[in-house]
Amino acid sequence: MAQLVPEDLRNLIVQFVQSYSNIVDIVLDQNLEPKLWFMPLTSSEKQKEAAQYFLQAAALSDYQLTGNQRNTRLLLNHLHNALGNKLYTLKTTDDFAKLIQEFEEKTRLFDRLGEAKAEIPEVLCSVNKFVEQKAKGNLIKFTTMQKQKGLKPKDFAEQLTYSVKRMNKQHASKTWLYLRWMVRKEPDLGLFAYDPRDLKLPLTTPKLRVYVALGLSENENLPFLLNAKNRPQSWWKSTAEFDLDTERFTEFAKSLFPEDPAIADFPFFILGSWLEYSDLTPTSIEKSMRFFIKKHQETPQPLMRYLTIIYHYNRIGELIRPGAFTGLESDVYEFLQSRQVIFNYEFMEFHLPYKTPTGDSAALTYKPDFLLPRLTCNGKKVLLEPHGIINNLDEFLFKLSVFRKHYGDYFCLILIVPEGFLAAIHSLDPNSQSYDFLWKQHDYKIQFENFKAT
Repeated sequence: MAQLVPEDLRNLIVQFVQSYSNIVDIVLDQNLEPKLWFMPLTSSEKQKEAAQYFLQAAALSDYQLTGNQRNTRLLLNHLHNALGNKLYTLKTTDDFAKLIQEFEEKTRLFDRLGEAKAEIPEVLCSVNKFVEQKAKGNLIKFTTMQKQKGLKPKDFAEQLTYSVKRMNKQHASKTWLYLRWMVRKEPDLGLFAYDPRDLKLPLTTPKLRVYVALGLSENENLPFLLNAKNRPQSWWKSTAEFDLDTERFTEFAKSLFPEDPAIADFPFFILGSWLEYSDLTPTSIEKSMRFFIKKHQETPQPLMRYLTIIYHYNRIGELIRPGAFTGLESDVYEFLQSRQVIFNYEFMEFHLPYKTPTGDSAALTYKPDFLLPRLTCNGKKVLLEPHGIINNLDEFLFKLSVFRKHYGDYFCLILIVPEGFLAAIHSLDPNSQSYDFLWKQHDYKIQFENFKAT
C-alpha cells in the first residue's frame, strides 16, 4: 500500500512529522493544568504509578466515555483528589459512580462526559483488576519479564483486550495508544523495555482521515462516512476490517520511519483533527501539511497546542470553578447546550507571530471560546467569540486580526458583543479585520438560527 503514495507526498509527510513529533500529548503534558501529581518520574514508585494511571487514561480515551482527552485528565484528577491511591485499588463500581456524578456537576459549564459514561466505573475497575491479578501490581516489571521471555508489544496488547473493558474489538487502538506512551522516549515516557520498531499506529478517527486522504483505504465509502455530520456507530464494528486497516497504516508508517513508526501517531492526530469536514484527498492533505510546515517555520513554537483547563479568577482574585465565567459566555454556553449544538469550549491555544511597528518579531497566543465542529461557513470551521469586556477591546481586536491573518482561510470567526461596543469596534477596526461576522448580544440567538439555517 505504501507505494500508492507518490514520492513527493511521502517526503512532505516526513517533513511534517519531523516538524511536529516533539509536541507532547495532552495526556502527558506537564505544563497543563491540573498538574500530574506523580510527575516528574524521579523514582521507581512514581514510574509504577504512572504506568497504571496512563493505562486508566488510555482505557477512558473514548468519546463515548469521556468525550475527549482533556475530560479524561480532569476526571482522573478529580478521582485522585477524592480517593488518593485508592484510585488504583478499587474494584467495585459504587464509589467511582458517586464521584463521577460530583465531577459532572463541578464541570457543568465546561464540558460533558460521553453517552456511555455509566460504563466508566467498570472500565476503571477492570484496569485495577488487571494490574493486581495479571501484573502483580507492577506493569513495568510485568512487561520487562514478558520481553525477557521473547514476547512483543502485540502480546501485551492482546492481554489488555482480553482483560480491560472497552479495549477490545473496535476499541483495540487504545492498547497501542497506551504502548506508544509507555515505550517511546521523549516526548513519551519510555517506561517499558519493548522495541519501538514493534509498535503499531493507533487507528483513531482523526488518524483514519489521514489514512483515507492518502488513498490507503480500499473502502470507497470511508471518505463520506468520516465527514458525515452524525457519526455512524458501525464504522469499526468489523474487527477484521479494523485490524487490516491498522496493519496497512502501520506498514505505511514503517516505510517512512522503520525504527520508530509510532513517531507519526500524534502528528497524524493533529493533522486528522484539522481535516475534519475537509475533502479527504491527497490534494487536501498536501495543502494542510504545507500550511503546518510554513507556520512551524515562522515560529519556533508549535502551530497550536491542545488545552485541558484554563483557570479564571474573579475581580478579588478568587478562583472560579471551571467553565464559562462571564455572563455573556455563560449565556452562549447554555444556549448552545439547549439547542444541542456540538461545541468545544476553550479547546486550543494558537501561537500568532507578528511584526511590531518597529519591525521586531513578537508573538501572541489566542484561545478561542467556542468551536462548532459540525457547522461550517464556506468550508471554514465556525468560532463563536463572545466578548463583554470593554477596557481591553483594542488589544483584543488586534489579537483577533492577527489570528485571522494566519488562519482566516480555515476559520470563520463570529464576534458577539453588547450593542454599546459597536461604535468603538467600528472606530478601532473600520475594515473589519478582526471578525467575519459581528453580532449584537441582544439578538445573537436569532442571528445564530438564521446562520445555521443557511
